[in-house]
Amino acid sequence: MVGFVASASLATAAYLSGFGVIGSLAVLVAGVLLTRVIIYLYFERFLAFRTFDDFRTEKVLHECIACGSCCHLKVNLGKDDVERILRYSREKGLDEIVIDKRGSKYWLKRNSGGCCFLTYSEDEPRCRIYPMRPVACRLYPLIPTGERLKTDPLCPAFNRSRGQTFREYLRTQEIGGYVRKVMGKI
Repeated sequence: MVGFVASASLATAAYLSGFGVIGSLAVLVAGVLLTRVIIYLYFERFLAFRTFDDFRTEKVLHECIACGSCCHLKVNLGKDDVERILRYSREKGLDEIVIDKRGSKYWLKRNSGGCCFLTYSEDEPRCRIYPMRPVACRLYPLIPTGERLKTDPLCPAFNRSRGQTFREYLRTQEIGGYVRKVMGKI
């Protein structure tokens, strides 16, 4: 918010200094874009990798609070995920389309911004396929980026006093093999 206010202030100053409307708009657009780039670099590059390193070295722990944050992300699917989910959908008689295909990529279908399998029980988010959820869901808050992992630094389950260590998390989510494949080691 501060960056956007600063951009608007700079644009106003540019206008009052005689840059005119076009010059002021250019300053505003440049300021907003610069703010977006700085926010992206901070959260997606710096904080996401630092949080991962803190988790891996046990400076922070993870204790899922079932907030449903992971259910609002776009979930890409591997071939095994697609086959397992389609088989499950047929067994349960689900008529709805649960997988989207774009090019050679498969994604879990989304409804109203959330996963199509997201449901609520007494205002608590629940997954209708939790025991057989996709690898991407099991990974969260870990996010693969090529040959590295990062975390969602905004995941509210990270804390310094209670929860699972990185290795415990990999074991309980049954994703150690995947992480080893991505990183080459754990």
